[in-house]
Amino acid sequence: MGAHVSVGYDGTPDSGDAVMWAAAEAVARELPVRIVSCYPTAYVADPMGGLPPSEVYEVVRRATVTSLATIEETVRGRHPGLAVTATVSGDPPQVALLADVGPDDLLVVGASRHHGAAAFWLGSTPRSVARRSPCPVVVVPGGAKRGHPASVIVGIDGSPASDAALRWACDEADLHRAELVVVHAWDYPYAAVDLDGAQVRDLMCIDAARVLETGVAEARQRSGASVTDVLIEGSPPNALLETARDGDLIVLGSRGRGAVAAGLFGSTVNAVLERASAPVVVVRHQRE
Repeated sequence: MGAHVSVGYDGTPDSGDAVMWAAAEAVARELPVRIVSCYPTAYVADPMGGLPPSEVYEVVRRATVTSLATIEETVRGRHPGLAVTATVSGDPPQVALLADVGPDDLLVVGASRHHGAAAFWLGSTPRSVARRSPCPVVVVPGGAKRGHPASVIVGIDGSPASDAALRWACDEADLHRAELVVVHAWDYPYAAVDLDGAQVRDLMCIDAARVLETGVAEARQRSGASVTDVLIEGSPPNALLETARDGDLIVLGSRGRGAVAAGLFGSTVNAVLERASAPVVVVRHQRE
């Protein structure tokens, strides 16, 4: 299968928002979109007490097929020229969404509009997929604006993971002709109560400015977008969330091979995913 945009759909309004975001992005990228719906294969007792397990499965499967057909028809109606495929799977969402996904694809999952880790679509699906996906993963909160982002906000820390995120953000800003905002946060965890402490804090601030300057220079070399730099003293999640506005797109990097990295792209990824009202892209850096 060639490059495509895949998106999960579970019949809820929040996952419907993710589908519409994915469809708009697929149109911009001139790629087909694949909508994936899953139905549970584990036995769930019939609440009426009258159906055997095989019939319960069939009822659930048919309901999933019907719901998927409805959202597929909606997407086709809004984007007549878009190539759309719809897939129903009995596999867990984490498995079904990653099937036939390659490094050049884009994977989109929805999240509840209620903040908090427990509110994610199908529980831990977004975080699980983001850790394992070979391609960038977009987590779209319910109610998020779709279509062209007003700005692409990317967090950097000078690591290979953030370099990968910066490259992706540059290309996304060019694609949508959006402003690119490069954010670097730094934090001196101790009170500068003496001269030595103040000097250390000042040196940390200078180092942080250099990291940001390097990132901005790389962004301007790669992208034709308008580039804005933001240096904030504080935690990376707060810096990113305070910078982003409704209609923006937040981009973060993560380390590859199954685990979100420690440091900026570990706890930061989780914190931003839990609190963001704008779509968040997690770009994995594949280590050699």
